[in-house]
Amino acid sequence: MIAALGLWLAMPEPVATQTSKPLVLKSATATHEEEFTTVTSLRELRDGRVLVTDGREQRVLVLDFAKQSAEQVGRFGRGPNEYSMVALLHPAGGDSSIMGDFMQRRFVLFDGAQIVGTTPADHPAVAATQALAMGSDGRGNLLTFKRADPPDGVTVTTDADSQVVALVSRVTGRTDFIARLRTAPTRREVSRNAEGRISASSTMVLGEMPTAEQAVLFADGWLAIARLDPFRVDWRAHNGNWLRGAPLPVKRLPVDSREKQAMETRRAAARAKETPLPAGLPPMPPRPGVGEFPEFIPPFPLSQAMLAGPSGMVLIKRYPSADYTGSHYFVVDRAGKLVGELSLPANETIVGAGPKSLYIAVKDEDDVIRLRRHPW
Repeated sequence: MIAALGLWLAMPEPVATQTSKPLVLKSATATHEEEFTTVTSLRELRDGRVLVTDGREQRVLVLDFAKQSAEQVGRFGRGPNEYSMVALLHPAGGDSSIMGDFMQRRFVLFDGAQIVGTTPADHPAVAATQALAMGSDGRGNLLTFKRADPPDGVTVTTDADSQVVALVSRVTGRTDFIARLRTAPTRREVSRNAEGRISASSTMVLGEMPTAEQAVLFADGWLAIARLDPFRVDWRAHNGNWLRGAPLPVKRLPVDSREKQAMETRRAAARAKETPLPAGLPPMPPRPGVGEFPEFIPPFPLSQAMLAGPSGMVLIKRYPSADYTGSHYFVVDRAGKLVGELSLPANETIVGAGPKSLYIAVKDEDDVIRLRRHPW
């Protein structure tokens, strides 16, 4: 079912009066000594403990910063109250949380730091999302993105193509299509078997510095969308009304020779940390679109650039550049105004937030990650 897009509200203040200022975090109140190889998602509970998912090690932990304890929640498996794939953990009202288990086509349900159930594979919400929810809220909604089924063979899309933002009822599976997001140029190749099901699929992003519009769902039902051209944040309230944000006062950085060299330096540093391929394997084919640069550096990277922050604000990670080599975040309020910019060292990443706190993943020289909590 298609929902009305709601009422667009004009910004009451012109963009010229908005200013960007540097934001400084208060000193950390706690650091947890548990070691991670990656932090996929983080969910703060009411008592101050946090649930953390590690997609690389396929585990879910509950951390207590005060006691310095770390306990595994549930276990890896295919049985009741188990998970066969660790994914993003989303709030679902109070201390309840939900995590998609794509391999089993089901959702894993949490009450605090305990797994209390799994949905059957034929549940309406699973059928509507394929257990690929990108968000959840306390009003019974799941956030998912939908595209038209690709045909057999090769399909090339451009940045003029889009995908649909949908809210799905966790109970009934009812789907409301509420917005469209501009996608990155891609090349997709699909093969189907005799029953018409996809048997093989590959997707490759084209060009240099690709990006795409993104959305994040807050626990209270508000939705934020980061738009491109111009860079702005649109908000959808829980009652369905929309507020179109004004262009954010962020200077556009041209892609010149200095920026191209900075990008190659970042890539070389990343390659130096990669595990070498076994001897005898053929080299990877060149990625299509190599050397095809946009005119300006995108405001934010291709994926996972948005985070639901404290106090109802949204955090958007800035695309790295020659002058922005660390981890930089735009902070935007629910009027669509740029509150300021938060800058962190390159080895630090914001991975979660509570009502009055931020959680930062800090990677040391051995690529070991630990979590730090800061008051907001």
